[in-house]
Amino acid sequence: MKIENPTRHKLQEAEYFLSKMEQTLEDDKEFYYNLSAFLAAARSITYYMQKQYRHRNGFSKWYCPKQIDMEADPELKYLNKARAEAIHTETIETGATRIKTSTLGVTIVEKDTPEAEQVKEVESKPSAQSRPRTVRRFFPEFKDMDVIEFGEKQLAKLTKIVEECEKRFP
Repeated sequence: MKIENPTRHKLQEAEYFLSKMEQTLEDDKEFYYNLSAFLAAARSITYYMQKQYRHRNGFSKWYCPKQIDMEADPELKYLNKARAEAIHTETIETGATRIKTSTLGVTIVEKDTPEAEQVKEVESKPSAQSRPRTVRRFFPEFKDMDVIEFGEKQLAKLTKIVEECEKRFP
């Protein structure tokens, strides 16, 4: 299969894995597999762009300031660092916010019900607890931003660069 626009294809790949991260938020293993794939795809977008457009007249002059801006962006810098760690050394750690719910059985007893009957009624309905449910994941370096939100934000930045490149160098 020949891909017409490799840079755009890589951007779509990153979007795909970001959506998979959302779908697998509660499953630690699957989430980390998708996070690793997202980081690799997202970071590769600009590599693909450089290869695809490097021979176009004016690309290097246009791209050099973009590169400097990306290197100065703490979030994009972290994206690069996280990808390098995920690919070469270890799984990227994320914190998680989990919730656990409990339900209690409540019995309303009519006046003058013998105490022994009241206790039996309460004991027959034990409390139920749910398994912890992951509702949010975050990178230790960006605790105030959800991992999904972080990914969306970085993809928006990269999409803007890709779109500008496509318009400038059709």
